[in-house]
Amino acid sequence: MSTPGEGIDVALVRHGLPLRVEGVTRPDPQLSESGLAQARAVAEVMTLLPVSVIASSDLARAQQTAAPTAEKLGMAVDIHADLAEFDNGADYYIPIEDMIAEGDLRLEMWRNSLSEPETARLYAEFRQEAAAAVGRVAQETPSGVAAIFCHGGVIAACVAKALGDVQAPLVEPHYGSVTRITINHEGQWKLLTYNEIQHVERQIEGAP
Repeated sequence: MSTPGEGIDVALVRHGLPLRVEGVTRPDPQLSESGLAQARAVAEVMTLLPVSVIASSDLARAQQTAAPTAEKLGMAVDIHADLAEFDNGADYYIPIEDMIAEGDLRLEMWRNSLSEPETARLYAEFRQEAAAAVGRVAQETPSGVAAIFCHGGVIAACVAKALGDVQAPLVEPHYGSVTRITINHEGQWKLLTYNEIQHVERQIEGAP
């Protein structure tokens, strides 16, 4: 945790597991039952931190993940459209774990599309804008921790910035995971933790 005067800690929370949606323009799925349980597990963690700001993207899965934390802490959720996930124009939302397990060819097609100049340009712009959005939330946080409920692409952009724009070969952040970054008053980013999932694992195991 940052000491007074050093800057602001940001807790980036990946949304919980959503429902699977196909054949829908600009899909915005709700959380599944597992995702709702993950959101409750996140809330237990957030009560242990000096959270002073709660922010979320405007997508349903992020807002639903933020809701238990906001309720427990008695705080409002600030909605930021620029914290949303990259829109690749797909008419489906399928959890990436499912796509990998099923050998879904659309996942490979999406990854290959990132090498296309126009898609690569758009994705680079998205990553820059996502990190900037997180930075603005941090700047508006007076002290303590800014809890930001967002998406895998946003988290990846922030981790890369904290590592000096290095694309590290990291695993995909787990649904309901917490990644912590410190942003000091000089605008320097430092990665503290990545993909904390102990709270989610306890929830899955049914442990207290």
